[in-house]
Amino acid sequence: MPENRKWVITTSGDRPLKEVKKKLVEKGFAIGEVLDAIGCITGEATEAVAEKVRAVPGVADVSPEPPTIYIGPPDAPVS
Repeated sequence: MPENRKWVITTSGDRPLKEVKKKLVEKGFAIGEVLDAIGCITGEATEAVAEKVRAVPGVADVSPEPPTIYIGPPDAPVS
């Protein structure tokens, strides 16, 4: 079974975010967060679904979510 990954979708602003979100769900994308202020949507999907989502009108980019980086406190030795 294909493995789900976390993705960040950047929209173009050509279509309302609500319409783009609806189309993403129809393609099988599991919505995590909708970031209205910056026009991005996060969520999970397989690589195959991410490819389908790239063709949705209003989607400018589909990128894997970067890994979380942990940084120690300012007075800590090298982290």
